[in-house]
Amino acid sequence: LFDDVLQSLGELERSFARKGKAFDHILKSGRTHMMDAVPIRLGQEFSSYATAMRRAADVLRQAQEGLRELGLGGSAVGTGVNTHPKYQKLAVQHLSKVSGQKLIATDDLRYAMNSNLALSVASSALRNLALELIRISNDLRLLSSGPNTGFAEIVLPALQPGSSIMPGKINPVMGELTAMVCFQAVGADLATAMAVQAGQLELNVMMPTMAWNVLHAAEILKNTMRVLAEKCVDGITANEARCRYYANATVAIAAALNPYIGYAAAAEIAKESVKTGRTVTEIALERKLLDEKLLREILDPYRMTEPAPPIEDVRKKVRNAAS
Repeated sequence: LFDDVLQSLGELERSFARKGKAFDHILKSGRTHMMDAVPIRLGQEFSSYATAMRRAADVLRQAQEGLRELGLGGSAVGTGVNTHPKYQKLAVQHLSKVSGQKLIATDDLRYAMNSNLALSVASSALRNLALELIRISNDLRLLSSGPNTGFAEIVLPALQPGSSIMPGKINPVMGELTAMVCFQAVGADLATAMAVQAGQLELNVMMPTMAWNVLHAAEILKNTMRVLAEKCVDGITANEARCRYYANATVAIAAALNPYIGYAAAAEIAKESVKTGRTVTEIALERKLLDEKLLREILDPYRMTEPAPPIEDVRKKVRNAAS
């Protein structure tokens, strides 16, 4: 089942990666603390979602390895009483053959009987995937909010009429579905965690709860990721005009002036922009702090979306004016 989860996860990662490439040229405003921040490219946001899925897949693969260790042959308390000395090795070899999985016999049957660390790790990996999916689905809902009074930077595919009261209202149902499924997966992990810690001495009798919840979480996440990719992410389009407006409207671009005029002076410009509604560029030009051509180069939103050294010509000019 984990192989199937990884397959669905790979499909979703590729969907986000494709949108990352398609949207890479689109500038927008970043946001931190839900407030305007420096510019970012829409494609960079979607590429980060693809990376998150790739990292989650790595964690799942690591957890999967722990599940390959079998305690078969421990008998009652992990001592192997009443079993043939070759039973464990032969049984695990046979299970590997019929399952098509690389399984290994544990080197400590007592540990394998009283500990369920591997299931705890597997459950946690599914929970962490669910947490990432919740976060990303919330982002998609925020970025698509509107169409007239929200962010409206992206448009999600319309899957169904969203309101029996408000005609034409389309809700982000796939984002909402994903969040609800992931809440269930997080709850399954909690149930598994309680079962894992509930063993006493030589045996943990709570294994049915662990098995059911881990398998349930894996199944619903597998199905949801596949549908999220097909029904939602693949069909997302960008509102380039809205994104461009936000990229140019954010007062946080004043941060690019810090290396040239200092934090305090840049903060004054940002505050005046907020107070008056005028752009940072307009105010900076009015104050004649820098040459117009160089100022526009510094405040180029696209330049701010990648690491870039300070423009040396500007720094020299500022130093000469101060001396």
